[in-house]
Formats: sequence, C-alpha cells, structure tokens
Amino acid sequence: MIMFFFASFFVRAALSLLVALAKNTVLGMAVFTTYEGIVEYSPSPSANHTSAENGRADDTGTTETMLVTDPFASATLSRHAAAGFVAGTVHASLSYTFDGISRWRQMTMTKKGNVNIMSMVRHPAASASSMAASIRAGGPFLPYALHHATSHMVLFGTYEATKRLLLGAIPSSKDNNGNAEEEEQDIDNHYSSLIAVALAGGIAGSAQYIVGDYTERLTQGKVPSADASSSSRSQNPPSSLKLANSARKFRSLPMPRVPDGRSLLLAFIPSAIGFVAFEFGRDVISDDD
Repeated sequence: MIMFFFASFFVRAALSLLVALAKNTVLGMAVFTTYEGIVEYSPSPSANHTSAENGRADDTGTTETMLVTDPFASATLSRHAAAGFVAGTVHASLSYTFDGISRWRQMTMTKKGNVNIMSMVRHPAASASSMAASIRAGGPFLPYALHHATSHMVLFGTYEATKRLLLGAIPSSKDNNGNAEEEEQDIDNHYSSLIAVALAGGIAGSAQYIVGDYTERLTQGKVPSADASSSSRSQNPPSSLKLANSARKFRSLPMPRVPDGRSLLLAFIPSAIGFVAFEFGRDVISDDD
C-alpha cells in the first residue's frame, strides 16, 4: 500500500513537471518566434535577399556587408524593444489562457481525478461558458498583459543594446596576415562572441527580473483614490485639489525593490542559456539557407 502511494505520488509529480515543461516550451517558442518575425519583417524581402547574396559573393568587406544585411544588426534598438513588447503581449495572452484552462480543469474534475468528457459532449455551450468564466477568473487581462509586455520589452531591448556594446569590443580578423593567424583569430572571435551573447542575455534577464517585479507589484496593487468627501462636495474640484490628489496617488506607488544576489543569479543563468540557444539556432538556420 505504501509503495503504491509513493508510486502514485511520483507519477503525478512527473506528469505535473512534464505539463509545466511543455507549457514553458510553448510560451518560449511563441515569444522568440514573434520577436524574430517582427525584427526580420521587411516589405521588400527580395531586395534584402539579393543584397545578402551579394555580400556572400564579395571577397572583400564581407563582414561589413553581412552586418548591414543582417536584419538583427541593422534594425534599430527601438524596433527590438517594440518587438519585445509584442512578444510579451503574446506571452501574456497564451499564459492567461493556459492558466484559465488549468483552473477550469480543476473545477470539472470527477472524483477519480479525470475530466468529465461526457458532460462536455452533452453540454458544449455550458462547458464553453464555464471555461470562459475560469479564464476571466484570473483577473483583468490588461494589467497582466502590460506587465509581461513591459518586462519583455526591457528583456530584448537590453539584450540587443548590451550585445552590440560587447561585440563592438571584439577585434576583427580582417587586419591579420596569414591564413593560420586568421583561422586562430576567427576561433577566438567565435568564443568571444559566445561569451558576449551569454553575458548580454544574462544582463537582460536580470533587468527583466527587476522591471517585472516592479510592474507586477504595480499592476496588482491598489492605488488609493481621491477622498470620497472631496468628490461628493464637487464634481469638478479645483486644480489645486486635483494636483494634490495626483501627488497623493504618486506617493502611494510602490518603490522598486533592490533584488538580492540569489534572485539575480537565478534570472541571469537561464536567460544567458536561452539567448545562446537562440543565437545558435539562428546561425544553424541561416547556414542551411
């Protein structure tokens, strides 16, 4: 009996872990796909493709040409930040829906722990209404979306800005003489670029954690409204009263918290690994093309 209990416990824990892993994988893929698609979008892709091919065929100045034709390098930082904002909105939409479905699943479970499929088939309209109600039970969507959109805007904007700053410090191999020296320099540059990407990704993840923590408390907290007595005395209060009420609301906003080193490290490492994998995947896809 005890063995059956422990086996059931580990099976449930493994299933929960797999579900969480699948959810995070879908969310991560949606975020990076949206971000990449917006940054690489161009109204004239054929022209960009031609210029990229010309850059590969040119034996002199290939590096400079590729930097110009690379949409990630040529896109402005504001475009990267805007792409992050949209990607964060997509993340919020999917996460908000997934959490609602999870709540609905827990509400509709039978005593044996299974979802009552027959009830869903017999009453589809009621099931759909119940699912929608479970999704809305997560609270207002707009503050939730703004929290994720802002934090992802900071994530991708900080990453691209930091990456450009670090990569700019890596010396180019075009001034070297001799094939052996050039190959050795290329290897050094490859590892230096990898370290730069990891550092930029970690710094961006830490910045996202700080901003995300503040926006989460800001959107979940309740800012006191103006005094009821003031609003009851006059529907149009004087400008001085409006200014005082605005100052009171501003002072009631939560102050940013100084994160501890452990939290920053836990945000730094996964973000660094994620961006290294993202850049590696981009390189593999571009080489195949």
